[in-house]
Amino acid sequence: MSNITIYLPDRLKSYIDAQVAQGSYASADEYFLALVLLDQQRRQAKESLDSLLITGLDSLDQGEGIEATDNWWEQERQDLIENRQNQHDA
Repeated sequence: MSNITIYLPDRLKSYIDAQVAQGSYASADEYFLALVLLDQQRRQAKESLDSLLITGLDSLDQGEGIEATDNWWEQERQDLIENRQNQHDA
């Protein structure tokens, strides 16, 4: 493992200490590791979403797929509500 030294304003150090004291993290090291991993996951999710959006736009350019109009979104919303109600009732 490698070490990194960072300098924080006192208010941020106090915040991290409070997170550790509350038991959310075992140490400041664990807190920073969790932040880095969360950032890594967020970036991977964004890249995946960007790729899916580009694929969708490409399919529209090729005459495939459907355009998501306001009416389409409203129907999707209604379908999701109905599906959720059906799952809840089951």
